[in-house]
Amino acid sequence: MGSRRVLLAIAAIATSLAVVTAGCSGGGSKPKPTANGSSGPAAAADNGPTPQSVAAAFLAAWQAGDFTKAASFTDIPDKAAPRLKAVMTSLAPKSIELKLGSQVNAPSPQAKSSSASGSAASGSAAGATPAAPSTPATPNPLDSAVHFDFSVTDTFDGDLKWQYTSVMAVLPAGGNTPPLVHFSSAVINPQLSAAANLKAVPPSVPVADRYGVLLTAQAHPSLASILAKLAIAKQQNNGTAASLQIEFVDNNTGNQIPGSNPIQLGQANATGGLQLASSLDDKIQTEAEKALAPFPNSGMVVIKPSTGEVLAIASNAKDNPKLATMATRAPGSTFKTVTSTALLISGMKLSDPADCTKNVQVGSQLYHNDEGLANGFPGATLLTAYEMSCNTSFVNAALSHNLPLDTLSKTAHDYYGMNQPWDMGTGLATYGTPGQQQVPAADGRDLFAAETFGQGRITMSPLTMASIAATVATGQFHQPILIPGFQGPAKSQPLPPNVKNDLQAMMRGVVTSGTATALQNISPSLGAKTGSAEPNNHDRTDSWMIAMDPDHDLAVAALALNAGFGNSAAGPAIAAMMKGAGLS
Repeated sequence: MGSRRVLLAIAAIATSLAVVTAGCSGGGSKPKPTANGSSGPAAAADNGPTPQSVAAAFLAAWQAGDFTKAASFTDIPDKAAPRLKAVMTSLAPKSIELKLGSQVNAPSPQAKSSSASGSAASGSAAGATPAAPSTPATPNPLDSAVHFDFSVTDTFDGDLKWQYTSVMAVLPAGGNTPPLVHFSSAVINPQLSAAANLKAVPPSVPVADRYGVLLTAQAHPSLASILAKLAIAKQQNNGTAASLQIEFVDNNTGNQIPGSNPIQLGQANATGGLQLASSLDDKIQTEAEKALAPFPNSGMVVIKPSTGEVLAIASNAKDNPKLATMATRAPGSTFKTVTSTALLISGMKLSDPADCTKNVQVGSQLYHNDEGLANGFPGATLLTAYEMSCNTSFVNAALSHNLPLDTLSKTAHDYYGMNQPWDMGTGLATYGTPGQQQVPAADGRDLFAAETFGQGRITMSPLTMASIAATVATGQFHQPILIPGFQGPAKSQPLPPNVKNDLQAMMRGVVTSGTATALQNISPSLGAKTGSAEPNNHDRTDSWMIAMDPDHDLAVAALALNAGFGNSAAGPAIAAMMKGAGLS
């Protein structure tokens, strides 16, 4: 914003605003005006801005969540805007109220800071760089600055309030430059350094597995981020008072600054010895982690199909510790389970022909099979094509049955709960996709053909594919959850009974007669689907496998990046987990 525009903006605000008193959302909702407590006009529009009107305009924009505008009233707008946004986004108050106080002779060395209970705030070192002393040759502009104190009230859920006083220096006008706020992190809070941030942290509670075994990040590194989320007590309907601690945390790591003291809001230790019972199973979690150890960059999720309860989430990936839930990889032939669902619903039977040709041309694209079926095989049916994982069979069947281009997207949504956010008890997220849909509708026949065998624009994670296997096990999608009894928002309709029975028979055939030989002789009701997918710009294929066992009320998916066919890595990992957990 140029100096002329700054002058006009300040003048416009100055005609009506001297003291900022309105409460608003820290995220940028419109301020709610209240009575003006000014003792006099901030500035006359025709005389230009004054230091007081600039201070008022800065606070008004900050309070409204317009950090770019607030920064335009400072001497470093390019740095002030992102800094204000970062601190307020991290602190995330429900509302903020800023009140301009009186002019002071010099900035307070340490602002008065208190919690709702009135205790003094203490934290990291102040964020302002001390001004250099003036000399006749290099006068310090702060020597002629006008200083104002102002009060800050941050309000959080439970009507918890953090109240403190800060000080800003307004540099005098010079030439075409209006008065400007001298910005530093210490303006936001007197104890805030440039290397620190503010964070409101609720009390945490211990997290136990479904049998009461305490779960820790030390014992289960795969669960570190999930346990951290679960450990934040929601403090709803638990009979305890609201509580928060304001922490000064490192900008880069998010960890509390050593030596800083958190500011307590509300009652300390409000959790009262609560322990959160999760759906996780310590034994299955341990075995899943062991099973992945031989396979770098791998992940596994185990689900209880009857309820959607997640029993284990394990990742063995240094660069992607959330691979099990947040991977965004093509699922390959495991997705033929969804394609088979669409074909069965359209009226196809397991014994109907599904030509496994050597290749198939669709538009400009030529599709083929994996090397084991390079020449196809004669007499393929839907059942044998699924068992042997013939790509061309599914392309030919989908096109010959004239399935609409959005069929797979709709089937994934309507029966498997995909293409919609899930909340497992840790907040809303859309897993397995960089966007909002794991299975976007195809925009052409060639892309639709690729999607029939899990390529194209389809992306999944072990979590989402485990849920598909779990849906086949019961015939009804249950949104995965980490807290027993928690109700997630995702919904779907049940599979038609004949479709469920056919899908179970198909998955069982993959173990007994098809490509999932790694799972043979484990459980009589165990069914599976192998998958190998070719990620973009990768020469090696990802190894996938999904499995479901109705007798043990268990479903699982495993992914090992760049590890070859599904039976090469993902299959042995699932077998090891099941045997180690005593599920064989």
